[in-house]
Amino acid sequence: MSEIIPSELSSLIETVLYLAVIGVVLSIIYGIAELFSRDRAIKIFEGKYAFVFFGNEAFYGRIRVPPRSGGGFEVLFPPEGIENPVSLLAFLVENYNETKDRKFLEEAKELLEDFKKRGIVPKDFKLEDVKNNPWTPPSLVSRKVFSQELGKLSALLIFKHTLDEEELRERWRELRRLYHPGFFSRAKRKVYNSLAYVKDKISAAVTRTTGAFMATLAPEIRTGVETLEKKVISGVGAIYDALLENSVGRLITVQVQDIDGEVKLYQGVLREYSNNYIVVYDVDYRIKMLAKFRGTELEEGFPKPQMTLHGWRFKEGEHIIVKDLKFENNVASFKLVNTSMEPMRVVKVNVDGNEVAVSKVLFPNDEIEISASANSDKPVIEVLYEISREADIIWPKSKVKVIGLGDYPPTILKSILSVSKMFRSK
Repeated sequence: MSEIIPSELSSLIETVLYLAVIGVVLSIIYGIAELFSRDRAIKIFEGKYAFVFFGNEAFYGRIRVPPRSGGGFEVLFPPEGIENPVSLLAFLVENYNETKDRKFLEEAKELLEDFKKRGIVPKDFKLEDVKNNPWTPPSLVSRKVFSQELGKLSALLIFKHTLDEEELRERWRELRRLYHPGFFSRAKRKVYNSLAYVKDKISAAVTRTTGAFMATLAPEIRTGVETLEKKVISGVGAIYDALLENSVGRLITVQVQDIDGEVKLYQGVLREYSNNYIVVYDVDYRIKMLAKFRGTELEEGFPKPQMTLHGWRFKEGEHIIVKDLKFENNVASFKLVNTSMEPMRVVKVNVDGNEVAVSKVLFPNDEIEISASANSDKPVIEVLYEISREADIIWPKSKVKVIGLGDYPPTILKSILSVSKMFRSK
């Protein structure tokens, strides 16, 4: 018996040491892999200002993608978009009064001066005017989108008209690299995709190697080691899709479940893809707008988008007007005119609660006649319409389906045309 116990003890020590070594090695590999685990699609927007359509809300701000976020990210609002900024000042002043740490006071003064310059607070506003009111809504300077919430995410968009000259130049440089990638860019992508391709092979090999040993472990220990193993393997490379890979830099057509729940078709240049997202550039994205008139007068605050917007003060001008309004026999008739320089689509019109379906595209200066029952000669007229804005878009893969190419690749076009000529000659 005295010889058996040392033998069992020695075996137990060996098992514990083996597990410890595996745990340390897997933890180190996992930690290194996670440092480079930012989603390769979403990180294209890292540091850029973008609109994030999330549920029936939209958030505008600088995109921040931390490592190990699993496809999640954060939207940092610009100063103009801070919600309840006075609450932020109150927090800083209260902390200064309690701690006497001047860094809180200095930060409050700096923010206050910036808020005044941007017109967020009145010019004569002072820190002495700040009161800590527990019933005041708290300040909000960002929106975190966790990986568990990606099912609610509709899209991330960078609209071309919001970019300054330097940002536009950088965008065109990026597009040129996308259309005509250099040797090193092509080589880097091939290596990256090769790692992604062999990921499953590595996973299978590790599983076979550790499978026999796993069977000897207690269930709770085995579960922990298997979890670590899966995390390490998942950190190597990214998903490889041959049908998407051969379309990078090409015009594609996609079917999208849009923010309003409708299924729409869009077209653009495939920039990148990953496990969670697909990135498409140069998309003519359609935005639903609402204009509200009292008679022929546009009401204050309109037009506005059909969503709650955070972090951005909407600055679209007038797109449509009401003219030649007539009221006879409780019927209002009028014309809607596209006064913008771009085409738009009128979806429907509501006159004193009476809906009129339209669905007509109006080009600049085009007009359409509308008639509907009304209560007075100055009816409330609501016009739901769509405008188009060029944008670079990241869609969650759960909301988009790539239908196919929108044009022929140059390497295939000549052969297609030659076959076409052959059939015509017959």
